[in-house]
Amino acid sequence: GEVIDSSSDDFVFGDRVVVTGNKLGQHIDGGYAERLRVKHEWLAKLPDSFSLEESMIVGSAGVTAMQCIMHLEEAAGLRPERGEVLVTGAAGGVGSFAVAILAELGYQVAASSGRAESLKGYFQTLGATRVIGRLEVEKRPLGEQLWAGVVDTVGGTTL
Repeated sequence: GEVIDSSSDDFVFGDRVVVTGNKLGQHIDGGYAERLRVKHEWLAKLPDSFSLEESMIVGSAGVTAMQCIMHLEEAAGLRPERGEVLVTGAAGGVGSFAVAILAELGYQVAASSGRAESLKGYFQTLGATRVIGRLEVEKRPLGEQLWAGVVDTVGGTTL
């Protein structure tokens, strides 16, 4: 959105901004508001190269994907040299951003999708080094480790 009034030195009238996270719309009312008063710490200035519509694409799916990756790196010590990272639901918003961000960070990325064949070129454009179909449920309780990390946007029993 656009700043219409600010008591913060960080933002002035007319600044284009985006609010991401902070449970806005989930635990804090205002997710669909036309006008909203928020803490200045919740705002990020929108780069000139982004439209307001594009900011919401990144603001939702992109931030979620980056949070997943940061958690894998910080909590699990994931690094590119540790091996391939699987992204399930790679055709969706979070999955697509995860493939692209991981590839940009130097990871080998396996993109998994129920539409693997028809979207193979798309996944490769994002940076996937391998494209695989929908995963099958492992019949044994514990199989061998196949990936260094997983961004699982699908959930369920396959992992």
